[in-house]
Amino acid sequence: MDISSRIAKYEERGFTPERAQVNVLMEAAAFAIFRDFPEAFVLFGGATLVLFHESMRHSADLDLLSRGAQTPSREEVAASLERELMPLGRIMELGRLGLEIDNSDTREGRIFISTNTGQRLFRVDLTRLGSAIESEIEEHRVDGEAGASAVIKSATKELLLLQKAEAFLLRRAVKARDAYDIYLLKGLGATLSANLRAHLHDTVLANEIDSSTLTNRIDRIDVKLCALELKQILPADVYKRLEVVEFKPLQKAVKELYEEWL
Repeated sequence: MDISSRIAKYEERGFTPERAQVNVLMEAAAFAIFRDFPEAFVLFGGATLVLFHESMRHSADLDLLSRGAQTPSREEVAASLERELMPLGRIMELGRLGLEIDNSDTREGRIFISTNTGQRLFRVDLTRLGSAIESEIEEHRVDGEAGASAVIKSATKELLLLQKAEAFLLRRAVKARDAYDIYLLKGLGATLSANLRAHLHDTVLANEIDSSTLTNRIDRIDVKLCALELKQILPADVYKRLEVVEFKPLQKAVKELYEEWL
């Protein structure tokens, strides 16, 4: 599939032309990393939902979880990205893309990809915290240019549901996007197996989260929060369908997920 067709694919799903371009760049970034470092990472987070599960929520983070002790440095990952993305940026008439490595000691690794005018398009987050359950990793074979291919390893939608459930509980501030992703994943048929539910139960206990805390966080998924956060990251028609019912399907999906702890 040529670049224009790949961009058109995302536009047909409701993304703006600019965000469709970003999605194609993120596809290429994931392809390059898994081609060059095939066993080093697992892809998770919102970009996984966009790339492999038809999500229409914009995500500007490509989240990668390290699988082992020997992982490439952020400089090595940046070099891989530069080789793949620079030609693509020229084809898309974005000029020379910029790559900026965050060398903060408090970060495992972040690489920002920007236009030649300095506008940030997306970032690659390299994470060593957390764990990937090997039985909940799936593979996606992706073809690149000139016959090259890569196998992108990503979290299953069930593991993504667990990760979103934990994120909803543990973030300092409640995020409407977590509630939307839970709603989306449940709509795709994702459920928590006994093993994954046990992981969530451990998280609830370890962080001393009681039913009143849970109820309070769920109640924060109101019209004001959803309007503030989701209007900017969902296609207009998708947003309007949720707005007209006051985003109650999101609250319902989250309540069902935590039902045994409420």
